[in-house]
Amino acid sequence: MDYDLMARLSEADGVSSQEGEVASILENEFKKRGLKTEVDNFGNVLAYKSVGKNPLILGAHMDEIGLMVKHIDEKGFLRFIKIGGIDDRTLVNQQVVIRTQKGLLKGVIGMKPPHIMKEEERKCVVGHTSMFIDIGAENEKDALAMGVEIGSAVSFPTLFFRMGKKLMCGKALDNRIGCYIILELARNLPDNVILMGTSQEEVSVFGKGAMTASYRLEPRAFIAVDTSVAGDHPELKPDDAPLALGKGPCIALVEAGARGNVADRKLAQGIFQFAKKAKVPIQIEVFDGGATDASSVYNLRGGIPSIAVGVATRYIHSSVGVAHEEDVESTIKLLRVAIGSL
Repeated sequence: MDYDLMARLSEADGVSSQEGEVASILENEFKKRGLKTEVDNFGNVLAYKSVGKNPLILGAHMDEIGLMVKHIDEKGFLRFIKIGGIDDRTLVNQQVVIRTQKGLLKGVIGMKPPHIMKEEERKCVVGHTSMFIDIGAENEKDALAMGVEIGSAVSFPTLFFRMGKKLMCGKALDNRIGCYIILELARNLPDNVILMGTSQEEVSVFGKGAMTASYRLEPRAFIAVDTSVAGDHPELKPDDAPLALGKGPCIALVEAGARGNVADRKLAQGIFQFAKKAKVPIQIEVFDGGATDASSVYNLRGGIPSIAVGVATRYIHSSVGVAHEEDVESTIKLLRVAIGSL
């Protein structure tokens, strides 16, 4: 596994709608692999050897959860909104980076200290609306001079590192793992297959970028390459989250409790057969929570057969994730067989 590339992808900033840094990595790496590339009006990055009518598309979203500045008070503290589904409990006292026209600006999320909270307050989860970002500004004018603006994107400066023997840890593994996988699939890509880094998946019930691109391209099938919630740690039971690290790719039969994509049965059965052919163990999931880009594509143009193939990842939708390198490699192996057969 190319850990240098994985680290660059993980550490790149790409809060939804501002995926440019990640898009540049994908575009450059696709070109190195000899593919034609384009960036569409919505910011999706497309790569292909040659493309005709009704291509097969594999999409991996580039964006990550984050924050956005909504107000600068007279003392120079920043109020913010959440971009994507973030649990407020993961935000307290986090270090952050604000992207400004003058460069990156460091800060920290603050809140009312527990020492002066009332007893009933200490029992409650502090909501993000009661938090603020401290950038060390003396006042509002100073904060503006630093380059902060309403709408400035805020991300987490988590560094990527290897953990244990075969685990990796970093920011935005959801879904830079998917981005890494489609870059690996770019080697010896068949004709009429499009690899796509999609934009704004985290800020809608169903992803925006995949929807706009798939409507235009009208693919014969769509595979979302993403991450899945791993439950192989304390406080979770197998019936809560049955997926585990090191057990192979995760095939999603149902997303968002059937409000999202219910995987096309023929496509799902094909993926199962491809897994046998590739001698890759798989995990099957039916989940009630989130959804992938497959849920934004399946009902377009009279119906596009769609399915999500993911890598089990711990602690997603926070400032850190943990995944297993063998799951990444086996997902690549499975999808190589899939795109060669479909």
